[in-house]
Amino acid sequence: MVPDVVIAGGGPVGLAAAIAARMRGFDVLLADRSRPPLDKPCGEGVMPEGVSVLRKLGVKIDDDVGGLPFYGIRFTEAGSSAEAPFPGAVGYGIGLRRPHLHRLLSVRAADVGVVTRWGEPVTGVSSAGVQIAGRNVPCRWIVRADGRESRVRRWAGFRLPANVRRRIGFRQHFQARPWTDFVEVHWHDLGQAVVTPTAPDEVCVSVFTSEPVIPMARLIELFPEISNRLKGAQPTSSVRGSISGSSNMRSVVRDGVALIGDASGSVDALTGEGLSMGFRQALALAEAFAKDDLSHYQVTHRHIGRMPERMARLMLFVGARGWLRHRVLHALAAQSQMFGLMLGAHVGALSPGAIRPRVLAGFVRHLFARSPLEDREFVR
Repeated sequence: MVPDVVIAGGGPVGLAAAIAARMRGFDVLLADRSRPPLDKPCGEGVMPEGVSVLRKLGVKIDDDVGGLPFYGIRFTEAGSSAEAPFPGAVGYGIGLRRPHLHRLLSVRAADVGVVTRWGEPVTGVSSAGVQIAGRNVPCRWIVRADGRESRVRRWAGFRLPANVRRRIGFRQHFQARPWTDFVEVHWHDLGQAVVTPTAPDEVCVSVFTSEPVIPMARLIELFPEISNRLKGAQPTSSVRGSISGSSNMRSVVRDGVALIGDASGSVDALTGEGLSMGFRQALALAEAFAKDDLSHYQVTHRHIGRMPERMARLMLFVGARGWLRHRVLHALAAQSQMFGLMLGAHVGALSPGAIRPRVLAGFVRHLFARSPLEDREFVR
C-alpha cells in the first residue's frame, strides 16, 4: 500500500489524526518507535470539548472505560475556594489513565483500517517520502505528531517554537476515593497542584512548578488540603515528570508536512487543554486533507489555540502574584456567575462577549475588596 498520509508519532493525538483522516477515506500509515500502550506524564483529564471529539471519532468512552467523569473546575487555596460547573451544553470531562486512553484509540484506529507500524521509528523525511526504520515510504502528506522535541519538525525545516515558557510537571496516582466530581486546582506561591478523579477508588495528583529539585512528596505537602485528604493513601504509580509550558509555532504547515499536538506548539498543562486541542486539530487536519488545502489547517489551528493560550497567560500571571491570586479567588467565590462564564468561554461554549456588564462590574467590585485570606494574613 502507498499511503496518502504518513503519521510520525502514535500518541493519542497522532492516533486521533490517523482516525480522522481514515474516516475521510484516506489511506493512512502510522509509525512510532515505541509499542502500545504508550504512557506519558500528564494530568490525565480530557476536557468536555475533547470528549466531544472522541465521540465524533467513534471512540467508545460512554461504556465502562475505566475512567471517571468530572463536571466542573474548583480553585482553592488556604481554605478559600471558588467553583463552577461546565455549561450543560458541553457535557462533562473525563479523567482516565493515559495508557487506557491510548488503548481505546488504538482499537478504534484498527477498526477503521489505519495501518500501524509499532516499534519502527521514522528516521528521515525527504521529497521522496518518509523513511521508516530505514525504508522509504512515498506519500502525499506527512503529519508530525512526535511530541515537543520532534526530530521530524527539524528535518522538515520548521523554525523552532517561539515564546517558550517552561515549567516542570510531576504526576502520581493514589488509591483514594475521589472527594469531588470536579477537577481541583490548588494554588501556592511555588506552583499549582491539580487533582483529577481517574477511577472510583483513585485520584491523579499533578504538580506544576518552576522548582524541579523539590521531591513530589514535599511538593504535595505545600497543599495542606490535599495532604490531609491523602493521609494513609497508598501510591498506585511511581512519580513521573515532564516539561510543561507554552510555546507558539509561526507556521504548522510546510511543503506537504503538517504539525499537530505538542509538535505544533503547546499551552501550559495547567489549562487542561492539551489533549482537547490536539483532538480538535485532528479533525481540522482531516478536513484540510479533504479540501486538498493545508492552509485551511493553518488558519483553524491558530483559532483552536487562541483561547487556551490567553487563558494560560492569564492563569500564570495571576498565579505568580499572591496578593492578586487571593483577590481573584475571593472575587470568583463571591461572583460565581463570573467563574461560570469564564469557564464556558474557556471550553468553547461561550464567547467572551457573553460576560454581561452587570456581572463584570460585580466581579470587579469584589476584586478590589479586601479578601478574607488577606484579613487573616493582616491579623498574623
